Amino acid sequence: MIVATAGHIDHGKTVLVKALTGQDTDRLPEEKRRGMSIDLGFAYRRLDDDTVLGFVDVPGHERFIRNMLAGVTGIDFALLVVAADDGPMPQTREHLAILDLLEVPAGAVALSKIDRADATRTDEVAAEIEALLGKTTLAGSPVFPVSGTTGAGVDALGAHLQDAARTWRARRADGNFRLAVDRSFTLPGAGQVVTGTVFSGRVRVGDRLVLRPPGARVRVRGLHVQNAPAETGGAGDRCAVNIVGTGLRKLDAHRGDWLLDEAADAPTARIDARIRVLAGEPRALKHWTPVHVHCGAGDVTGRVAVLEGRPLAPGATGLVQLVLDREIGALRGDRLILRDQSARRTIGGGRVLDPFPPKRGRARPERLAMLQALTADAPAAALAGLLAASPEGVDLGRLALAWNLTPAAADALWAEVPMARIGTTDRPIGLTEARLTSLREMTLGALADWHEARPEAPGAASEALRRGLPERLSRPVFDALVADLLAGGRIVESGGMLRQPEFRPQMAPADEKLWHRVAPLLEAGGLRPPIVRELATEIGLDHTKVERFLVRSARLGLVVRVTDNRFYPPHAVLDLAAAAEAVAESAPGGQFSAAAFRDHTGIGRNLTIEVLEYFDRVGFTWRDGNARAIRRPAKEVLASGAA
Repeated sequence: MIVATAGHIDHGKTVLVKALTGQDTDRLPEEKRRGMSIDLGFAYRRLDDDTVLGFVDVPGHERFIRNMLAGVTGIDFALLVVAADDGPMPQTREHLAILDLLEVPAGAVALSKIDRADATRTDEVAAEIEALLGKTTLAGSPVFPVSGTTGAGVDALGAHLQDAARTWRARRADGNFRLAVDRSFTLPGAGQVVTGTVFSGRVRVGDRLVLRPPGARVRVRGLHVQNAPAETGGAGDRCAVNIVGTGLRKLDAHRGDWLLDEAADAPTARIDARIRVLAGEPRALKHWTPVHVHCGAGDVTGRVAVLEGRPLAPGATGLVQLVLDREIGALRGDRLILRDQSARRTIGGGRVLDPFPPKRGRARPERLAMLQALTADAPAAALAGLLAASPEGVDLGRLALAWNLTPAAADALWAEVPMARIGTTDRPIGLTEARLTSLREMTLGALADWHEARPEAPGAASEALRRGLPERLSRPVFDALVADLLAGGRIVESGGMLRQPEFRPQMAPADEKLWHRVAPLLEAGGLRPPIVRELATEIGLDHTKVERFLVRSARLGLVVRVTDNRFYPPHAVLDLAAAAEAVAESAPGGQFSAAAFRDHTGIGRNLTIEVLEYFDRVGFTWRDGNARAIRRPAKEVLASGAA
C-alpha cells in the first residue's frame, strides 16, 4: 500500500515519516541545510506478514506544489499532517482539495506536534480538521494526535496504518504495464534507473518497454519493488526499474515520463475529461482558459475547451476538452489536476474520459451523449451506453487502447455486452443489432435506387454509393459495412463496382444494336482482336464513337480494355492468362520471358509487351528485369473483370 503525506510546510511530515519508518526522506543537501522538503522523499516499512508500506513524503511549501502533485497521483492512502499549534493552513487546504479531486479512497489525519500545544488547543484543531474533511473523500477519517519528536501517539498511528495495509485491496493487475516516472538517476555499473508507481499491469526482468515521450525502446535489466530486489512488480507497487537500450542517454528520462508496454503506448495531445471546479475558486472556468494539467507525475500546459456551452461555475462539474501543448500518455480513468496559468493555485480536477477525441464536432449533441456514457464506472455499462449513443458504432480497437485492455480483457468485455461486430480483426466496429440492421437496409436501399436510376451501369463505385446514402457515414464504417454485406452475399463486387446479386445491367437500345455488329468482329480476332480504328473502319463509324461505346461495354463487363486501343472479350483475356500460367509452369523457377509468351501465343512482339504490361498492372504477374512470374492465380485476379 502506498501512503502519501500531505500538509502545510513545517507541520512535521518528514519527522513523522522518520518516526514511523526509521528513514529520513530528506536526501538533498539543500533540504538538510534549509530544514524543509523540496522534492519527493521515499521510505518503506516492512510488516510482520511481509506486507510493505511505501511512504511518499511530499513537500509542503506552496512553491513546490508541482513536486507534491508528482507524488500523489498514484497513491492508495493519504496521511494528512496538521500541526496542533498552527492548525489548518493554506497548503493544508490546497493539499486536501487535491486529494479530494484525485478521489483518494482512504486516509487518516496525523495531528502533529502535540508536544507544542495544550489539550484544549489540540481539541480545537481536531474539530477544525473534521469540519474541513466534511464533504471530501476523506470525510470520517480518524485523527491521531502524535509527536514525531517525543514519539507520542506514533505507535497508535503505525498500528492503524498496518491494519489498513492488511485489509487494503490491492489494485487489479490487469491491463498493460504503465509506470509514471517520478524520479530518474544513474548508478555506477547499472546505468539508468527510473522510479515511480505502477498504474496498471505487471513488469518482469527482461521485458521490453517504451520510454515515452522520447519513444526509446528499452529492456528491463533489473528491478526493485518496495525498495527490495525483485523479478516482477505490479499495479500499486513502487518500482525502481533499471533500463537499458540502444541509444538511451542519461538525459532521456525525466519526471513526468511514462514507462510502458508497447500495447499501451498511445501519446495524445487532446483529452476529453470530466472536471470539477473547486468551490473556492473566485471565478468560473471559461472556454479556452490556459492551464497547467497534471497527469501521472507530469505537468504540461494547455487550454480548456468547455464543451457544454457555459463556463463552469465554482463547485460545478462538467465536460471539457483539454488541448495540450505537447503529447502525454494519458488513458481513460487517469486522474487530472488543473492549476492556473502561472501554476500558483489549484483550479479543479477530474478524470480522463476519452484520450483520443475528435478534433471537430467536439461539442455536438451526439458527441456529448457519448461522453456522458463514458462517465459510467463499469466498463460494460460504459460500452452499452456508447453503443446506444454512437450512430456510427464504436471503434473497438481504439476503445481497447483507450481503456488499456489486454486482448483477453477486450474479448471478455465484447462478450459481456450484446452487440454486433463488423470490420477487420485489427479494427473491429461494434454496433447494436438494431443499428446494424438499419445501416444494412439503408445501404441496400441506396444501391437499389442507384440501379433504378442507372439500369445501364454495372453497379455503383464504393465512394459514389457512400455519398448517396441518406446518412453520412465515415469511410472506415462504410467500408466495414460493405465488407459485412459482401460476406453475407447481400451485395457483390464486380470490376470494382458494387451491385445487387440479381442485378444485370441493361444496354441502351442503340448500344445493343451496335454490340451485335461489333461482337462478331472481336470474337473473330481470337487472341488478337482488331484495334478500335480497325473496328470503326469495318462498320463505317467514327472511331471516337466506337471507342466510347467500347468503354461503356467494358463497364458492363462485356469487354476488357487491355491497351489504349484494343478491347478483348473476357474469355480471350482468360485464355491469354492460361497461356502465361502454362509458360511459367514449364520455365525454370517459374520465371518466363516475353519471347517465350510470344512464341506460345503467336500474337506478335508488340502486342505481347502490351498484354504482359496489362497483367502486371492488375496484379496477375510481376516483372523482375526481363523476366516475369505469376503473382496470383488468374482465377483470383481476373475472374471479376474478365469472366
